[in-house]
Amino acid sequence: MTGLLIAFVITLLVPLFIGKWRTSLLGLAMQGALMASIALRQRGIHLSVESAVTALDLVVLRAVAMPVALYLVLRRQNAPARNDVIAPNLFSWAMALALVAVAYRTADRLVPVEGNEQALAAVACAAFLLGMFILSTARGTVSQIIGLMRIENAIALFELGSLSDHVSVGIRISQTAIMLVSIGFYRWYLVALAPEEPAATARESAVL
Repeated sequence: MTGLLIAFVITLLVPLFIGKWRTSLLGLAMQGALMASIALRQRGIHLSVESAVTALDLVVLRAVAMPVALYLVLRRQNAPARNDVIAPNLFSWAMALALVAVAYRTADRLVPVEGNEQALAAVACAAFLLGMFILSTARGTVSQIIGLMRIENAIALFELGSLSDHVSVGIRISQTAIMLVSIGFYRWYLVALAPEEPAATARESAVL
């Protein structure tokens, strides 16, 4: 599992340095695929409702539906390729790396015993902190959505390392339904509000 978690950290950091929305969406898709691989490694293949719901959530929704839905909207809008989710400077990049270090130190406190559970908690904490960092600094609609999706994935990853096996199937289905609604809302938000941003920017420039 260590290799999968290292790959997850890479998907968290690389889009911050490259600064293109296609890279950010690819990172989110890979996060969903990696979480599905982690779940498969933990629980194996079982023909059950719970396994089907997990596959629907991690593979169909997070790894495929969400990035594809946003990609189609942005391509239709001819969005500029460049989209920095954080400021492209050394200070922001250093802050991102520092948050990852803080996440690992926090995991040492949350899970004192070294192992897969501690590593998973550290990566989930890093994903959450980086998502919050994006939300606190981003101004664009696309960046805000990416920050929110990172937080969604952080929560899902943390649940994989928790005692989530005792959660009822009904709760799992509800969580997956919420994820589906969230994707629809993010797409609507991007379609409805993103076209207003250039107009607002033009008005501000005219005033200045």
